[in-house]
Amino acid sequence: MSYRQYARDRGYEMGWAHHYRRRDALDAVLSDARRDPSAPLIVDPDVFGSLHELLLALDHRWQNKLTARMENAGLNGPVDEDRVIAELAAEEPVLRAVLDAHLSLSSYRTVGMTP
Repeated sequence: MSYRQYARDRGYEMGWAHHYRRRDALDAVLSDARRDPSAPLIVDPDVFGSLHELLLALDHRWQNKLTARMENAGLNGPVDEDRVIAELAAEEPVLRAVLDAHLSLSSYRTVGMTP
């Protein structure tokens, strides 16, 4: 399940003010995680209702970036997916490390995310 569907099912409205609040909260989480990506994440209760919601939003950020990269790479011919993923992980090391540290493969499947 995508974050968009998750939010829609719960009646969340996503206006610009809410979008910027969420973006800033995600940026703060990733900034804090630079020291130790495996440390417990601090969930801003005014923005995210749970750690699960925060992780969905972080995964959504990763998936958006990855989708854009894959589409862009496809414009130039066949896509080496592993290379594209590795390049994004190198450019977004904290985001990737947080997702890897907080979501095992089994929990990815449990919440409907993809590694």
